[in-house]
Parts: sequence; C-alpha cells; structure tokens
Amino acid sequence: MKLYRRIPFLTFVVSPYRKVKINLSGCNFDCKGCFAIAKKETGPALTVEGLSNLVAKSYSFLHGNDKTPNDVQMTGGEPTTNRDYLISLIVNLRKLGVKKIGISTNGYLLDKSLVSELKSLGIDYIKLDIKAYTKEIHADYTGKSNVCVLRAVKLLSENNFNFYVRTIFIPQIIDFEEIEKIAMFLSRVDKNISYKIYQFAPEQLKRKTSRSPTREEMRKAYSVAKKYLKNVEFYTTETAYRPAPYKCVEVRADELKDEFKKIDEISKFIIPDWNIEHFSMSQILSA
Repeated sequence: MKLYRRIPFLTFVVSPYRKVKINLSGCNFDCKGCFAIAKKETGPALTVEGLSNLVAKSYSFLHGNDKTPNDVQMTGGEPTTNRDYLISLIVNLRKLGVKKIGISTNGYLLDKSLVSELKSLGIDYIKLDIKAYTKEIHADYTGKSNVCVLRAVKLLSENNFNFYVRTIFIPQIIDFEEIEKIAMFLSRVDKNISYKIYQFAPEQLKRKTSRSPTREEMRKAYSVAKKYLKNVEFYTTETAYRPAPYKCVEVRADELKDEFKKIDEISKFIIPDWNIEHFSMSQILSA
C-alpha cells in the first residue's frame, strides 16, 4: 500500500549554504500562536517517491545538473505524525545520496521505539520544540500534555543524538518564568544542551494571542537561560529569517497561490526587504 502526505511547499536555502526543508502538512498540536500554512492538511498528496522526485527536480532546476541535496530537513506541520511515511522518506533520501538528514519536531511522538529507529537510520540532527514547561500552560497553549516532550529530551540525550531545543518567547504566555523553568529542566539533563529562544511574531495571526517581545526582553530571556545552560542563543524575527546574505527559494503548491500571496504581503510589513523568490510545483515538474 502506497503512503501519502500533503506537501504545501518546499524551502531551498541557496545562500550562503545549500539546504532543503520539506514541509509535511498536518500537526497533532493546535498551538494558539501558530500561523504555519502547514499546520492544517493542505497541498497535493504525494507518495514518498513523488516527493523525492519533486525535491530532486527542484534542486536540479535551482542548481543546474546537481540533483542531490547534501542537507535535507523534514519539518511541518509535524513530520512524525505519519511514522511509516517519515521512515520511508528517510530511507529513500539516503538511496538518492543525501548525506545529511534532520528532523524538526514537537517531540510528542518521539518515544523510545522511534528514537531507536531514527538512531539506526543515522539521523544527523533533531530540532526539538519545548513550547512550555508548566503542564497547564503547555496543555492550554497546544491542546496536548508535555510529558512525552520532556521525556523525548531525555531519550535524545541518552542516545547521544545531535539535537537542540527551541522555544518561542511569547509575552504573558511563554514568559521569563517559563524560559527559566525550561532552562533549569534542560540543565538537569545536560548543561551542554543547545537552547535557542525565538521571538514571537503575531502579525500573521487572525486572533492576536500576544504581542512580539522587544529586543530588550529577548536579551533578558537569554540572560535567564544562560544562568543554567552553557549554549544559549536568541533570535529576533530579522536575524532568524533574513540574515544577510541568507537567501531562500520556495516551491509552492499551485492551489495555495492565494494563501501565499497573503503571507508575502504580511511578511513585507515585518521585514521591509522581504521579496522571496518562488516557483510553483507545476513549473518545476514541467520544466
């Protein structure tokens, strides 16, 4: 039986390095501050083979005769919601010659069995989100418990995975106190765990859950976490998404053209020089 997942778009980082991000749609969390187009099931349903072909053709379209990306990250949405598809995709990408493969996940489904399987497949890195440490805050914000997420951190550490933890700093929701609790928890697992704090950007939300933290607040959050961990970084919207000479190109689902147009218009208000190059999936496949 063939496996399918809906794919709204692919992101190709073309400068200063090359990387592919595969956005697998659908998520098991319902985060109040999430505006990702891949949160819902959207885009064409592709088999593993069909997706791999789209990635290879897109890469060749952008980089000439080079059809094999060196670094591919599965993101979303949530890539682990269809375990069989994820595993099959990893195996297929390895067969194509992809050397470096990573996963961006909320960690909810990273149980002992899946962590072991990913280890055996030689996954190179994992980006794990901790939305909140306090269970009531996590449940209210995501609709799910964080018990499995915190357990996943320990499992990754115990299995010597190359991973880092990310938190979105959201004033009055995921605030300084939550950042401190997360940092304290991580330090009890391993003080060397890399921890990255990102600035909340509410502009694309229809219902504003909070405001964007100031740069001074981001620095304070960094200082709070740095008391417990050796490797802490923070990113504002501009440094996270448009650091010069960072450049990326998107390959977008044809049926989502209008949605992406709205996203681009809003993004220009956040980042004045926003002018992302993009192609449709039909353009790539017919080239």
